[in-house]
Amino acid sequence: MSDINFNQRLNRLEERRKGSNFSYSFDGLNEDTVLKRELDTLKESMESWQSASDKPSVRYALGAMQEVGKRYTEISVETAVRVQKQLKSRLLDNHGINTAYRLQGSVPLNVHIKGISDVDLLVIDESHYRSEHYLETLRSQDITEISKLRAACHTQLKSAYPAVTVDNTGAKCIKLVGGSLQREVDVVPSHWVRTDKYQQEKKAYDLGVNILDSKTPTTLMNLPFRHIYLIDTRCRYLTEGGLKKSIRLCKTLKADLITEGSKIHLSSFDIASIMYHANLDNLKKGSHYPLAVVLETQRFFDYLYNNSFRRDLLFTPDNSRLIFDTEDKKSSLTTMSLALDNLVKEIKKDLGYSYNSSLESHYLTS
Repeated sequence: MSDINFNQRLNRLEERRKGSNFSYSFDGLNEDTVLKRELDTLKESMESWQSASDKPSVRYALGAMQEVGKRYTEISVETAVRVQKQLKSRLLDNHGINTAYRLQGSVPLNVHIKGISDVDLLVIDESHYRSEHYLETLRSQDITEISKLRAACHTQLKSAYPAVTVDNTGAKCIKLVGGSLQREVDVVPSHWVRTDKYQQEKKAYDLGVNILDSKTPTTLMNLPFRHIYLIDTRCRYLTEGGLKKSIRLCKTLKADLITEGSKIHLSSFDIASIMYHANLDNLKKGSHYPLAVVLETQRFFDYLYNNSFRRDLLFTPDNSRLIFDTEDKKSSLTTMSLALDNLVKEIKKDLGYSYNSSLESHYLTS
């Protein structure tokens, strides 16, 4: 008998990817009626991973790596654009604030694992920017400016969406939930930071954003566009999609481990950063042999577990911090590594293989 309840994991995987337990609210407009029919059809449709193998362990691995259906992702982006359109005109007309908008996080990077995925929308004050060199010196002024932008966003969001829950209690974002919005939207007030690297090379992805932690209060410089660029280019050109498959696999496994009672203190950003450093050639094999990605993910987690010196030197792709900067993250690596060991063991058992090399060249259509 398997140590893993794959029936439960497969059920959760389908629910997570299709939003089977999610109920939608609609305004009764014609386009909403069309969207409701479309979403109902998506829920009933079968994805390729569900029929790729008669082995439950293999189906789970393939489903965990596969990107969420395109239409689900499009709806997440469309919902963010709806909020953007409301905010841009209202902030300019009522507060005189000209704003730019960008997405950050898992959705624009296409490593989200939920069909009904929330989306992070950066609201960027175009009139206020800061050079990286002056972030510390002028922090109090930046706190004041972003606080004003956040207050204006809160006022206008409540006015624009009376049926939506507009939660302004979060440290870094205003959360929009329910009403006619088909996705949760986290609105993140911010302003541009012209990083040292941007001023040298003038690459748009090197622009930073300064966000507000209202609980402290303080400001934090983030580099979301550099992170997306580095992961995306490495995945596309050096691993032929294998890197993002591995990230999705880890995120799915994390979600299941938490449901099953484990504590995992690795964020999506941490997981992407870890696999960024994995063996590129091994990940690339996944373009022909999908299970090779599972093997490389398991191998690299095991390597980091057994080589703490190497683990403790790993930086995030944007070079902003060490990945394993807390003891909780190090213990979470151990939990994830053991879970990946078990997954590979079950896949080999299901397929009748004794050696990883056999699994690595097992042909499947993912």
